Amino acid sequence: MKKKGYILVMAAMVAATLLAGCGNKDNKGDTTENSTEESADVLDFDASKYVKLGDYKGLEVTYPSVLPVTDDEVQENIQYELEENTEYKEIKDRASEMGDIVNIDYTGKIDGEEFEGGTDSGYELELGSGDFLEDFENSLVGKKAGETVTFQLTFPEDYDPGVAGKEAEFTVKINSISEAVTPEYNEEYVKSISDFKTIEEYEASVKKQLQEEAEDSSKMEAEENALRLAIENATVDGYPQELYDFFYDDTVTGYKNYAEFMGIDYEEFLESYMSEDDIKQMATEQVNEYLVASAILKAEGQEVSDSDYAKLAEEMAKENEYETLEEYEGDYGKTYVMTQIVRQKAIDILYDSAKLQEVPSDEYYSDQELESDDLESEDGSEIELEDEDESGSGEAMELDLGDDVELDAGDDAGLNMREGNELDEGDTSSLIFDED
Repeated sequence: MKKKGYILVMAAMVAATLLAGCGNKDNKGDTTENSTEESADVLDFDASKYVKLGDYKGLEVTYPSVLPVTDDEVQENIQYELEENTEYKEIKDRASEMGDIVNIDYTGKIDGEEFEGGTDSGYELELGSGDFLEDFENSLVGKKAGETVTFQLTFPEDYDPGVAGKEAEFTVKINSISEAVTPEYNEEYVKSISDFKTIEEYEASVKKQLQEEAEDSSKMEAEENALRLAIENATVDGYPQELYDFFYDDTVTGYKNYAEFMGIDYEEFLESYMSEDDIKQMATEQVNEYLVASAILKAEGQEVSDSDYAKLAEEMAKENEYETLEEYEGDYGKTYVMTQIVRQKAIDILYDSAKLQEVPSDEYYSDQELESDDLESEDGSEIELEDEDESGSGEAMELDLGDDVELDAGDDAGLNMREGNELDEGDTSSLIFDED
């Protein structure tokens, strides 16, 4: 099912984000004795009691080369921004046309009985998008707001086993019709969204920004690879229970929030897409990562002083677009903030001493793909990712678990989402999506 694959992609990216040390909003926590408030729990322990470090300096670390940003990539980014600035004007004086967005309530029945996934209300559907079966979308063309339409359609033979080949009757009420109005790309538009006066200046700025992002992404790959190698070289024996509980709760909170966002129960999310053992494994991996990072700082005679915490936490808050550190700490908790500071300080030590080896971008990501395929075949997981950075710039997909969960649509993940690639909260329909 297309919908199922869509959620699986989301789950995979949430998991990757959690494993990379990105915390979840609303996880409150205490800080350590080296931060702004003393605390005796969670992070107050000697990591060297649990960790025997292996080689962590002078590691041979690979990273992807950064290709020059092309003019095509610049135009793709500009087109995305144009779509992001698209406004939707409600239409009341004409019938619906291809390209319009219709807000609909629909009910599907097979043999007179409603079926799972065939009913929804307040759904925003772009006609001609291919999000739904072609016959379904075509049946809504030429209709006016307020009309109720009833029509028959037959599910394809290779569709979901529960409805494949069956004829269904749909009753659809068109609540409203909206027309997408995308700004025209000209100097007036450029002036309205930037400080530049000409298209040439603006495009040069976009190219520079994309190049810097690609370089940052490449460096981040090197940093993460260095930390991964240090963890592989270390031996971890046990952990403080409070630390495990923190990361376990953090992981569960992230997935509960995501399940709620997707409009399904957390229990259903676990039953369909992962298990309790998966959650425990992710929590354990985060514990080991933090223990190794803490042990590295101790071995180097470094700590997070009050001034370090204040400075670095302030920088983190700004990077995450918070106006004040207090707001950032209020959403994520000081324990989380401290874990990220410790993590980054350890990464800085590893990166500065590493023997960096640049690998051609296509070769680097090809090797990663092979490793991913090997892991998938070993555990038999069903996660299907179509993400491949065709630009070659090494720009990574990001998932921000802050107030709004969005994808960075600068990277084509093949997700085919509606309206500017934003996630549609509470969307539980599944059976009339076009599986192509």
